[in-house]
Amino acid sequence: SITVHVEIVHTYRGDLEVILVTPSGQTTTLESPSNDSADNISKDYTINASGIDSSGSWKLRVRDTYSQDTGYIDSWSITFP
Repeated sequence: SITVHVEIVHTYRGDLEVILVTPSGQTTTLESPSNDSADNISKDYTINASGIDSSGSWKLRVRDTYSQDTGYIDSWSITFP
């Protein structure tokens, strides 16, 4: 398993869809839109990466599903065992 740490500044985190994209293009949803009205995401996610080649570029894709507020990815990282 791998650990993905995400720091996103946003005024309504329930608006966000957060997806991890592996070097081969496989995707894992870390957060789905919800009714969570709190600010920001500061969280670790543990992902089963069995069978996934870790070599290459990993991407974090974030989509704001509503247009009333703003935010940005402050930082993110992946820890491999």
